[in-house]
Amino acid sequence: MHTTRPVRLHPWADRDLWLLRRRNTSDMTAHLGGPEPDTALLARHRRWTAMSANAAHEGRVFRVESPPGDTVGTVSFTPKEYEGNPVFEVGWGVLPEYQRQGWASASVRALLDHLAALPSAHRRPAVHAFPRVANSASNAVCRAVGFTLIAQTVHEYPPGQHHVSNNWRFTLP
Repeated sequence: MHTTRPVRLHPWADRDLWLLRRRNTSDMTAHLGGPEPDTALLARHRRWTAMSANAAHEGRVFRVESPPGDTVGTVSFTPKEYEGNPVFEVGWGVLPEYQRQGWASASVRALLDHLAALPSAHRRPAVHAFPRVANSASNAVCRAVGFTLIAQTVHEYPPGQHHVSNNWRFTLP
């Protein structure tokens, strides 16, 4: 896997709350159920921060940094079971001022490199992404990074919200 734009992935930390707040806008959450109230945002921040204390294969949210040191967004993975098989589910979000510049694809490629480098005992054979069918930008990222479109499915995210999404799969080396 080759990253067209180099990025650095930093495990989510307490100091990253500002980024979660920046992501919590109508535009950034249009395909995720809309902005969350502050209490939900703080609970999410605590969960994401706690994930950084887990082993590297147990799921993580990363703050994505460009080479000059600008924070461009987030990328994350969670171990899941999908149709009885162990997989990683991934997601991402790029701040508006960095969208349409290749940062989402670079972030996902860097995350796939991270997942491929996990020890074989902790690696899962596949990575799935479930962007809503109407989310053309995220579907384009999946295509650009080399995911294979499996089918449309009904996916639950955030919890309690079901929507029609594309099921994209990437097979880890």
